[in-house]
Amino acid sequence: MAMPSQPGSDNDELAPVDFLAIEFPDGRLTAPGFEQLLSLADQGVIEILDMEFIVKDAGGQSKKVDVWEFAVPAGVDLTAWAGASSGLLDNSDVDEISAAMQPGSVAVVVIYENRWVLGLVDSWRRDGARLIAEGGVSAADIVAALDATEPSP
Repeated sequence: MAMPSQPGSDNDELAPVDFLAIEFPDGRLTAPGFEQLLSLADQGVIEILDMEFIVKDAGGQSKKVDVWEFAVPAGVDLTAWAGASSGLLDNSDVDEISAAMQPGSVAVVVIYENRWVLGLVDSWRRDGARLIAEGGVSAADIVAALDATEPSP
């Protein structure tokens, strides 16, 4: 569990940060998810801190690529994401994500800040409450905990 830093002004406070790695088999990217991601960012719900694309060729070799370095299917506009790389994703991260990818696929890794949390925490702070901890729980841990509560057959 991570302890929060002391709050400063609202402009320099960092909300919880998460990431997603989504694989597109055979490089078949689709538009709806990217459109929804852009909408969430435009609404201020999240802040995109980093977006990286990883390709894994048929021989199993992987590398980070820029948006314009791979064939984007018709109808998928990724121009909003050109230059969204901030360097938060290092080579060891790429290696770990690549190990889970199938040959011939493309993955997008999105590191995002959950900005919606700041308004919620500020509401409580105005009433005298203070944030004392924050953190995340992995989906695998949640599934394991839920499985452990299921009765045995």
